[in-house]
Amino acid sequence: MKNFVIINVFIISILFSHCSTPNKQEVSKQLKTSLRGDSQEFMKSLKSILVREIQTNGIASAVSVCSDTAQILTNSFGINKGIFIKRVSFKNRNKADYPDDIEAKALKYFEELKSKGELTDSIEYIEVVDKDNIKSVHYLKPILVQDACLNCHGSSEFIMPDVKAIINSKYPEDKATGYQVGDLRGAISIQKTL
Repeated sequence: MKNFVIINVFIISILFSHCSTPNKQEVSKQLKTSLRGDSQEFMKSLKSILVREIQTNGIASAVSVCSDTAQILTNSFGINKGIFIKRVSFKNRNKADYPDDIEAKALKYFEELKSKGELTDSIEYIEVVDKDNIKSVHYLKPILVQDACLNCHGSSEFIMPDVKAIINSKYPEDKATGYQVGDLRGAISIQKTL
C-alpha cells in the first residue's frame, strides 16, 4: 500500500508539472536577437519618418503621418519580415492598438517594473503560445515617452490647438495624452509563427 501511494504521488506530481508550464518554452537566442532587431529597426524607421515630417511640415502634419503612413509602414514592415507587428497601449489612440490578453500581461509587467523604478528600454517580454496546434512567439518591448512625443501625447495644455483638432477629428475616443518624459507609453508587439 505504501508503494502504491508513493507511485500515485509521483505520477500526480509529473502531471501537474507538465500542466503548469505550457507557455514556458524557451526561445532560442538567435530568435530573440532577431525579434529584438526587428523591434529596434521598426521604431527607428517610424521615428525617422515622424522627425522628418515634423521638420518639413510641422507637428500637425506629423499627426496625419502617424495615423496613416505609420499604419502602412507597420503593415509592410511586418509582411517583409514575416511577422505581425503593432504598437499597443492601455491608453490607446487608435482602437486597433488596444492589447490582447498576452499584450495586456506584458504591459502590466512593464507597469510593475516602472512603479519600482526598474523599467528600461532594454526590458523585453517573451511568451510562446500553442493555440490550435500552432505555436507562435509573442515578443514585446516597452515604448518610453521621449521629448518629441509630448507634442501629441503630452498634457492638454502642451498640445497645440491645431494638433488637438486633428487628434479629436481622427480619434474622438483618444486616451493617449497626459504623458511625461520617461512614462510607459505602451509596447511594440511582435508575433511570429514558429
